[in-house]
Amino acid sequence: MMNRIQPVTSGIAARSIAAAMLALAMLAGACSSGASGDGRDRSTSGSTGGAGRAGSSGASAAGMGGASFGAPAGAGGRVPPQTSGCANDGDCPQGQTCKRDTGACEIGSGCGQTQFELTELPPNMMILLDRSASMDGDAEGDTRWNVAKSAIETVTVSFDDAIRFGLATYSACMAGGCSAGTIVMPIAANNAVEINGFLATTVDERSSDGQEATEDGKVRYLCDTGDPETTTGPSLVALVGEPSLLDASRTNAVVLLTDGEESEECAEDCDGPCGARMLLAQSPPVKTYVIGLGVNPDAVAEIATAGDTGQAIGANNLAELSSAFDQIAAAVASCDYTLGDAPPNTAELYVFFNDDPQAVASDGMHGWSYEPAAQRLRFHGDACDQIQSGAVDDIDVVYGCPRPVVD
Repeated sequence: MMNRIQPVTSGIAARSIAAAMLALAMLAGACSSGASGDGRDRSTSGSTGGAGRAGSSGASAAGMGGASFGAPAGAGGRVPPQTSGCANDGDCPQGQTCKRDTGACEIGSGCGQTQFELTELPPNMMILLDRSASMDGDAEGDTRWNVAKSAIETVTVSFDDAIRFGLATYSACMAGGCSAGTIVMPIAANNAVEINGFLATTVDERSSDGQEATEDGKVRYLCDTGDPETTTGPSLVALVGEPSLLDASRTNAVVLLTDGEESEECAEDCDGPCGARMLLAQSPPVKTYVIGLGVNPDAVAEIATAGDTGQAIGANNLAELSSAFDQIAAAVASCDYTLGDAPPNTAELYVFFNDDPQAVASDGMHGWSYEPAAQRLRFHGDACDQIQSGAVDDIDVVYGCPRPVVD
């Protein structure tokens, strides 16, 4: 068996990603060097409110106005509140103001606080499911088709808020064979009920057109035309240009679940690796993850490599297949967020995890990047891994002053 990445059990699903409104502090006011301390709001929105912050529980956070808190831009240290007491703003260090009811100096108080939100962007995932006749084969206690249905139900329900799922099956089961697959459930938010409702109408029995009805009104969905039907390459190619996978504001991915190598007769123009490369080459790129059910994953490994997802994952039963889906869902789960407002200057944008004063690097490899047109903040590499593993409870995005907002 191949080495597998261990599934993330405490990360994405437990955090209810799509519902999370992570803390966003946008420092957009005055408190500039040499100011008299009057704390006038110079933000463009004009709205003010009390400062507040939440982590993954979901509230928006208030940003504190101020261009300098006594440290140069990029400095990681914090300016502690003055403890000796104050009567007015002039008694406080630069960037702090006097809270007269307590006589304490506080960072940002009265500087014109503007509220913004940081909203997670669930990715798009199209499940491409093999319906060839061999899917009635054994998967250690049940048929491959029934095991696939159960695993898909589990992953779509578990990640329903975190991932926008769709379902395509292949082939189309047309006379002559080699027909590409079709989308049976387009990608949409909270799509678990619809996807599993469709799969519940199918049974693990063969028919010549994949549409023959059983006595209880279900469909013998496994395709047995007598012609080649494992059309992996053509079915991946059919997803190239699919509008639901061309969402530039989100991560887009395909998960291929198959129980064998593709039919050679159907791969003459473009085989599986070719189709995965075409999806990856389009803009925005679409990665292809691969699960081999009841087949040596080496047989389909080239598709995963071409789809920029490393190795194919092998599974022989329901538990292993569910684990494979969990691994992929955790890998795909979002590291993209939208900002509730656009920062005036991204050079003064700072990001912090878990109130650590060491800012996350503005780095497209292992930190974060910002796309102004979409107001999208995207985490990469190590930073994304931390979020997906559940290690990050709180994200502060701060404009103007290089320090997190601490309760």
